[in-house]
Amino acid sequence: MTVPEGTAPATGAAGPGAAPGTPARRAPAPVRDDGGAGVSPGPPAGPATPQRADGVAAFEAVDLARSYRLEGVTVDALRGVSLRIEPGEFVAIVGPSGSGKSTLMHLLGCLDRPTAGTLRVNGVDVSTLDDGGLAELRNRVVGFVFQSFHLLGRTSALDNVALPLVYRGVGRAERRERARAALEAVGLAHRLDHRPSQMSGGEQQRVAIARALVGDPKVVLADEPTGNLDTRNGEEVMGILSRLNADAGVAVVLVTHEPEVAGRARRRINVRDGRVDADTGEPR
Repeated sequence: MTVPEGTAPATGAAGPGAAPGTPARRAPAPVRDDGGAGVSPGPPAGPATPQRADGVAAFEAVDLARSYRLEGVTVDALRGVSLRIEPGEFVAIVGPSGSGKSTLMHLLGCLDRPTAGTLRVNGVDVSTLDDGGLAELRNRVVGFVFQSFHLLGRTSALDNVALPLVYRGVGRAERRERARAALEAVGLAHRLDHRPSQMSGGEQQRVAIARALVGDPKVVLADEPTGNLDTRNGEEVMGILSRLNADAGVAVVLVTHEPEVAGRARRRINVRDGRVDADTGEPR
């Protein structure tokens, strides 16, 4: 997934437009591990889909469209997509290259704006927000996990994870405490001071998951989270995401082309030619 120019992609951070200060939030729910040697994949997420008492969806899209002008030619990446994703769902968005699935992920994550249609994120119509408001919504609601990790190479795991909280105005001591808890939750308490070059690919992706969780998001968006990993590390990462969804109730929406990865989700949305081609699994 290519992040639009000018966006802080890897952190999910709000950037300068975010409001300063934030109350302390709960630490991420611990993820069961095997003592740091690796996190077992565990079973698929449980059957229940939590519903918010106020009926507000995590994402609601109505006739969503996104077009681009490329060398004088209009490209319709999305063409009238409508869907609703509830809090606590585990959803896989699948489709061939060029289908529009990554464009849809960009829009859901508030990294881009639709050309037409309506998109509500956590009940907020994104068309009512300026760039600063959109960045703040992104920072407070969505956590991102990318295929290429997007970690700062000269920065420790602890400080990589703490980075989104900088944009919230959270003090240094609290940032580090929450980052430590997030890393412990993904089985990396022994890697706090290590830089990305000192960690395996699987460990780097677990740092990225911890960074996505440190702000206590309502939903985690994961773009090909196992794409750069071998089978074992891919299973570990999917196990973490599955348990976060089942145990902590964090909604997970992932883009993938791998059937085995999509099979871990309880709902599968197929995108083709910029439209939802099929939506199977739990009812919307």
